[in-house]
Amino acid sequence: MSIVHNLVVLEMLFINLYTSYVCSKKKTTPFITWAVLIVFTVAFIAVISPIISSRPSYGNGNGLAMLTGFLYIIPLKFLYNQPLKYTVLIMCSSWIYTMLTFSFAFRLGYMLPEAWFAVSVLLTQTFFYVITLPYFLTFVRDKFIYILHNVDRKSINSILVLSFLWLYFIIILNYAFVEGTTFLLELLLLFIFAYNVILSYRLFFSLVAINKTAQRLNERTKRDALTKLGNREKLTDVAQKMIDKNNPFSIIFVDLDNFKSVNDRYGHAVGDLYLIEFVNSIKKVFKTDFFRMSGDEFVFLYEGNELDLFCAQMENMSFHNDEPGVPFYGLSSGYASFPTDADNLSDLLHLADIDMYQKKKEKHRSHRHDGRNS
Repeated sequence: MSIVHNLVVLEMLFINLYTSYVCSKKKTTPFITWAVLIVFTVAFIAVISPIISSRPSYGNGNGLAMLTGFLYIIPLKFLYNQPLKYTVLIMCSSWIYTMLTFSFAFRLGYMLPEAWFAVSVLLTQTFFYVITLPYFLTFVRDKFIYILHNVDRKSINSILVLSFLWLYFIIILNYAFVEGTTFLLELLLLFIFAYNVILSYRLFFSLVAINKTAQRLNERTKRDALTKLGNREKLTDVAQKMIDKNNPFSIIFVDLDNFKSVNDRYGHAVGDLYLIEFVNSIKKVFKTDFFRMSGDEFVFLYEGNELDLFCAQMENMSFHNDEPGVPFYGLSSGYASFPTDADNLSDLLHLADIDMYQKKKEKHRSHRHDGRNS
């Protein structure tokens, strides 16, 4: 019977060591790593196993023997090239997984005749590992390790404490299932569980706050500092979502006429005010999405069916300017529509830009012609 018990423990130990191996940065070759772990395991069994086996409760499934597994921190610290906290957190996540599997297998073992109890625990545990281990390793590699490498130091400490507490909670709960409960044991379980809940919510709050801060910073990078409009990056985000949803829309490219003369004649400070007043005037009249590309170039995302009328209203709108003596020189616009003219933002912008410059040239030719006639 003790042989089967040892196989159960060794299987759990192997899963834990394999998880740490797969999810950690190695300092040396696989051969040396596993050789060290095997030598340590032999020494571990030779020293610790007789002590544990001599206890009358050994083999009854209370799980207390699993706590000695943390002695493996000693070799793992020297085998893996990462902070000790990372190694301990990976170990905790693995021990939680194997301890839950063991408890599950042990509970099912009670459903079978006593003669088959130990063998059924081993077979159930092995079957469960075969089915779930690939998913667990994927979770640890893709999610858990990513969290460790990207979270702040304070959150790492909270995750470390939380992982320890959940592991000890599972071990104590399993012990209570096997040995029975006392008032003090139940009180300890309630205390650990309550503290875990509080710590979990505090950790979630911290992570949400970090995420919100990142979102605000991300939004700032997509906002034009002068006009507070979305910039080219923001336009790309919004337009691409409309393209992905196959929503028809038009890109209206707008260029302010003779803006360079405003800067040259009145200075860049007045030029900036000129742009701000133009944007404010547009916002009062039109409610469609509006972006600043660069300088005096702007883009509208228009979803209506009256493109020509929209552009005519925009070109003929009255412009409010707080700076006396600075006239509004007008604007030129051109457009391209999705999906009629193009199926991607780059081509739409290019076509709208070409259309705008053609209309600007026609406007200038018309002004020169009117000047000669007068």
